[in-house]
Amino acid sequence: MKTIGLVVNPQKKDAIELGGRIAEWLESRRVRVVVEDEAARFIRGEVHEAPLELVCESDIVVVLGGDGTILRVARTAGIKGTPILGVHLGQYGFITEIHPPDVMDAIGRVIDGDYIVSERMMLCAELARNEEMVFESPALNDAVVSKGPLARLLKLHTYVDERLIATYAADGIIVSSPTGSTAYSLSAGGPVVNPDVNAMIITPICPHTLNARSLVVPDTATVHIIGECGEGDDSMMLTIDGQLGFQMHSGDRVTVRRAGYSARIICWDPMGFYDKLQSRLRWGDRFSI
Repeated sequence: MKTIGLVVNPQKKDAIELGGRIAEWLESRRVRVVVEDEAARFIRGEVHEAPLELVCESDIVVVLGGDGTILRVARTAGIKGTPILGVHLGQYGFITEIHPPDVMDAIGRVIDGDYIVSERMMLCAELARNEEMVFESPALNDAVVSKGPLARLLKLHTYVDERLIATYAADGIIVSSPTGSTAYSLSAGGPVVNPDVNAMIITPICPHTLNARSLVVPDTATVHIIGECGEGDDSMMLTIDGQLGFQMHSGDRVTVRRAGYSARIICWDPMGFYDKLQSRLRWGDRFSI
């Protein structure tokens, strides 16, 4: 392994400090270190500065931050097929694999080829206006159509493979991957889906009905959502992984399908997902009153 990319959340002091130690440790082993430009000036040592797209052309990318940092990196690394090693410096850490005290040992194992890659299904979201595509983006967690600042319901015509399955009067709708099932979709009442399952989860947000539930569809399906705002209101938003947003107009059509690539997450315990459910969400705990 000749080159390792390093992405550091510059807002986290512990990430910057750890990034410096990792860079020096790798340099001592004659591994070339490429650091994302927005954090490179904070990292001590002889590192190479590059934009994220070039960082993701490394043999692997080490990400120091929370799940949000990994989501941002995955949208680029997934396309390039670069494995990601996530170091848990955030709040929940469903995608991150290791903790800071173990990072040098983990990177050493990766350099020696002792690791497993978890292929995480990704989504591709497209926004069409008047039959013309105006926005496209990959997503690791989810694509969300939601209302604007006014507290008004949207009318969301939802199709699976061109068949209308429901018209929701709701605050919005989430189309998530299995990885994203423990994120916004879970908060909206969606199911927890193992990331090894190939499926998409459609979850309405605050639907104005007593009988709307999430729907799990196969990864071969294509989901279409046509949104309608109220009269005189044109405030809808398509949001990708809670990070990228594009303003929608009434009548716009969002299409979500499985992407032709995956996020390659480095791990060692394929069953670790269940441990994270218990430790992060207290899954299965009995609460005393």
